[in-house]
Formats: sequence, structure tokens, C-alpha cells
Amino acid sequence: MPDPFPREPRAARLPALRAPFAGIVARPDPFIDLAAACACIAAEADPASTPRVLADELDAIADRVRATLPQELRPCARRDSGIRTPYELNAILDALHEVLYVEMGLRGAARDAWEPRHAYLGDVLRLGRGLPIALGVIELEVGWQLGLPLFGIGLPGHFILGGPDGRLIDPYDRGRTLSEDDCAHVMRQALGRPVAFRRSMLRPATRREIIARILGNLRGIYLSRREWAPALATLELLVILDPRDPALRRDRALLYGRCGRFTDAVRGLDRYLEEMPEAPDRDEVRIARGIFGGRRN
Repeated sequence: MPDPFPREPRAARLPALRAPFAGIVARPDPFIDLAAACACIAAEADPASTPRVLADELDAIADRVRATLPQELRPCARRDSGIRTPYELNAILDALHEVLYVEMGLRGAARDAWEPRHAYLGDVLRLGRGLPIALGVIELEVGWQLGLPLFGIGLPGHFILGGPDGRLIDPYDRGRTLSEDDCAHVMRQALGRPVAFRRSMLRPATRREIIARILGNLRGIYLSRREWAPALATLELLVILDPRDPALRRDRALLYGRCGRFTDAVRGLDRYLEEMPEAPDRDEVRIARGIFGGRRN
């Protein structure tokens, strides 16, 4: 008997724009090329966005930072350079911030005016404005090229970076150094309510978590604008990233319905109900399934 719920398609059977993304995120987490994944995400809206184009832009920024350093520090500002001294680390980090946030003028986009372009790294570089995580990924990628031991931190409602000697950095605020009290403040601003800071919140984010957060931000922006087709494209990428999450496939099925793909919507909701018979939202899902089932195409 054929499987009524076939597995997610392999990369070779995915649309041309998504196969590269699937290949990138299939790697073990430390080997995921974060910038290339971000370029694939942007390619959903702009096919001219490619990993090579973005890599060249980030390379140029790293070269620009090296050029501002004293001659004796330039050999240190390389990937795998073995930077060790606090002086070297802090001098290169300060030079990076000077280039990104003073010379290039990168800033956080106003939260009440976020749009998809604020999540796409190439657009952020051109606009000079971006979401916290987009600015963070730009600093991460350039910083890694310069040999800096930076990592992402996904605070509730806000994305920051960890740096040398426990330094906490806010790319959304021009690379400002944060205290733990500052972290509580930025979370409160982002969420609109007080949030108790815990040191466990400073856990380094994995590359998959960073990609998922970028896609989650994009999905939220598109849904708030009632742009169903690009929201669906974003969910397709989330499903590729985590094909085992039934909630993502449920949400994708609901968006199939919003986009008029009623047969796909019914198939996806049937699969969700089969996999999650005791789901707390099963009654709402059955109602949606009934609506879409009456309009199958």
C-alpha cells in the first residue's frame, strides 16, 4: 500500500531555489554555512541573491576592517589566525564596529516599521537598517573571517552576540556593550513586559537555531502584512530545516489553504491529525480541514 503521508522531498526534488538551502542545512551544525543559508532565504524574494554574491560583500567588509588596523595586527585578523591576547581581540573587534556602525552606518530598523528587506542580509547592507538578528549575522560572519570568537545569543525578543572575555554586544544598537541589566532592559523593550534575566539565557545559539529565528521573524512579518504566498515560502524553508516538527507542517497546510491550494491543505491537515490525534488544537484543525475539503481543487 502506498504511504498516504510520504516523506518530505529530498533536495534533488525540491524547487531549484530550495535545493541549495536543503543541502546547506543538512550538514552537521558547526559546518553549516550561515551566510549561504541566509542568501538562499533571500533568494525566495530575489533570485539574484546568491551565496557567492553575499560572500563577496562580506569578504569586502572584512578586507576593509583589516585595512584600518595597524600593520602588526593585520596578520592576526584572519580566520584560524590563533588570536589569543585581549589586546589583539579587542583592537580587531573595535575596528569591526568602527567599520560596520560608523563608516557603513548600520543601524537597527525601527521595530514598528520592520519589513522583509530588514531580514535579508544583502538588503540590510544596502539599506543600512536591519533586524537584530540580521545585523548580528553580518557581524558574526565578518568577525569570524577576522578570527574573532563571536557567537549568537537568542534572548527572548532580542538577538545579541557574545564576544571575548564575556563581552555582550548589541548589533541592533551599533555594537554597544551590554551589562546583564541592559539585557533585561532590551528584553523588556522588545516584549513590552518585564522579563527576569537568567544567565542561562546567554547560551550560544546553534546555527540551525539562528536560521530558524530568521525564518520565524520573516514569517511573522509576512503574516502581519497578510502576504500569504511569501509566508508559505518561508514555512517551506522551515519545514526543510526541521522536517520532524508537525506544528510546522500544520501551519504550512493552513497556508496552503490561504493560497488556494486546497488539496494540499487537506492532505497536510490529515497528516497532522494522524500524527497528533490528541493535539489540543485538533478541533480547530478539523474545522479548517472541513472548510478546505469542500473546496478541493
